[in-house]
Amino acid sequence: MNMLPRWAQNLLEQHPGAEEPTPEVPIPSWLEDEVKKKPLWYIIRESDVVREVHPFVVYDEILKEPAQWADILATKRLEVDALAKEFTERGIQRVIFTGCGSAFFTAIHGNLLFRRFTDLSTDAIESYELAHYFPHVDAARTAVIAHSGTGGSIETLEAIRVAKARNVLTVALSNTDVSPILNESDRSVVYLTRQHCGPCISVISTRLLLQTLLAASLATSAADRRQLERELAVLPEAGNVFLGEFTPRIEDFANRTVDVDSVFVIGSGLNYFSAREGTLKIEEQSLMVGKAYRTGDFHHDALSLLSPTRLVVAIAADGVANKRVVDVLRAAKEGLSPTLAVEYGAVGGLAPHADETWRLRAELGEYVAPVLVTLPFQLLGYFMGVVRGRNPDTLATDHISNARAWLTAFPLGTH
Repeated sequence: MNMLPRWAQNLLEQHPGAEEPTPEVPIPSWLEDEVKKKPLWYIIRESDVVREVHPFVVYDEILKEPAQWADILATKRLEVDALAKEFTERGIQRVIFTGCGSAFFTAIHGNLLFRRFTDLSTDAIESYELAHYFPHVDAARTAVIAHSGTGGSIETLEAIRVAKARNVLTVALSNTDVSPILNESDRSVVYLTRQHCGPCISVISTRLLLQTLLAASLATSAADRRQLERELAVLPEAGNVFLGEFTPRIEDFANRTVDVDSVFVIGSGLNYFSAREGTLKIEEQSLMVGKAYRTGDFHHDALSLLSPTRLVVAIAADGVANKRVVDVLRAAKEGLSPTLAVEYGAVGGLAPHADETWRLRAELGEYVAPVLVTLPFQLLGYFMGVVRGRNPDTLATDHISNARAWLTAFPLGTH
């Protein structure tokens, strides 16, 4: 029998002799009773508390992140450097990043980051696609880096198994110390967050940071390595400054935009990751529909959707790529959509074209900034949920129909 995540094993042990869930019958009566008593995602995250008003658990998790970043920078370098050394000694030439959901978005980040700073050929392939459409590779020169916060995502485990069957080196980046993916992978780097709410929060920014440390260790240019190290060093303080300055501003913004019914987030380069992840945090916590676009796609795909109830958020790009981001805001205004710009460090130029601008005070370039840029979207989704009467901790599993949907899509122990 495959190993179950700890939370699933604990549930089964509380019901000895009870009917075990199966893909055909995923929700026996005892399991439905459990998720009626405690929303499913509190169970999955092994939370001791259930909250029904602000501050929810996810709010606490957001506030913890800068300290976690500092801890990673202080404690994980040797482990990451050892992995980089193994890549070099094995002659790894190609890396495939994979994951599902938020974990796939971190794979997108890894793909673009490694293309810029290393001499490795890279791809980002969603786990289910990788498992069923694995590309032709030179196995001895290829590694798969799989992201999974819980370590139990069934699609990612399947992708790991397919890679191993082809004798490809498999590496897990995870945030859980006892999980199936650690048993399945050849190597792992784990930063334990003990996140106690549903939406992926600290598990995202911490794995981005681990991934960036690995890119720095593998960087082909000493100057690039120094640049990454300088920017990584300022992240914890930048996170604390941001939370102190922007938390009340974002709460106020959420109250002022309570009539918004959907959000479009636009980003270029690595900040396409930020757009995808930011949109998901808004959806999961506020239960509004969001869409993420690359800059060019917005102009081709979204103009007919603009309206006063659809917020357009644009993330600044470095250099000439920013010109078309400016056009996003100009077009959105003509379409009567409210607009928000997110800028950071020396990367700006959007403020004159947006109704509101959030400028993150940190000397960060476009490749490290996505770690910090997780925070504004986590808080925006959180407060948009709070002002709409949602519980941002639960991914809607405080409604039994949504809990049943989750358990149908992910039979017990497969997420």
